[in-house]
Amino acid sequence: MIRFDRHTLAAALLCAATSLPALAGTEFFMNGVESTGSGDRAWRMNTSVPAGMKIIMIYGDPSKPGPYIFRAMVPAGYRLPAHSHPDQRTVTVLKGTYWSAAGPTYDEAKLQKFGPGAFYITEPGVPHFAKAETAVVVQEMGIGPISGSPIEYVNAADDPRPH
Repeated sequence: MIRFDRHTLAAALLCAATSLPALAGTEFFMNGVESTGSGDRAWRMNTSVPAGMKIIMIYGDPSKPGPYIFRAMVPAGYRLPAHSHPDQRTVTVLKGTYWSAAGPTYDEAKLQKFGPGAFYITEPGVPHFAKAETAVVVQEMGIGPISGSPIEYVNAADDPRPH
């Protein structure tokens, strides 16, 4: 579900404000606002999704109160099965062509195309799925704390985590 309201605008502005300095790989304080690049952080495999996606935490901690931001590096041709999150997520495409849609099953016909600079919001508990047409980098932002699992698959067989 895509919404455009004052909360969406605020989330988009926060994403934009944190994206530009981070893309430059810098860390600095400006007017009392912390901006941070990836610095000494490292990309790591995301084991809560099908193999191939890497993530890097940019800001905050989803298990603690407050905002958090992470980036996901997704290879071309990657498909993310239908899943949901317990919190609202703002997803901004930083690089590549990303496709996403809401629904309980992966359906190519429902996918919407998002290019660099585009963003969308998924509401808590709303199933959605995605694919990367090209190599993609997306940035996701949410508000913690998240209790329990940060991702729940509609179909338990899609969950790559040990049961």
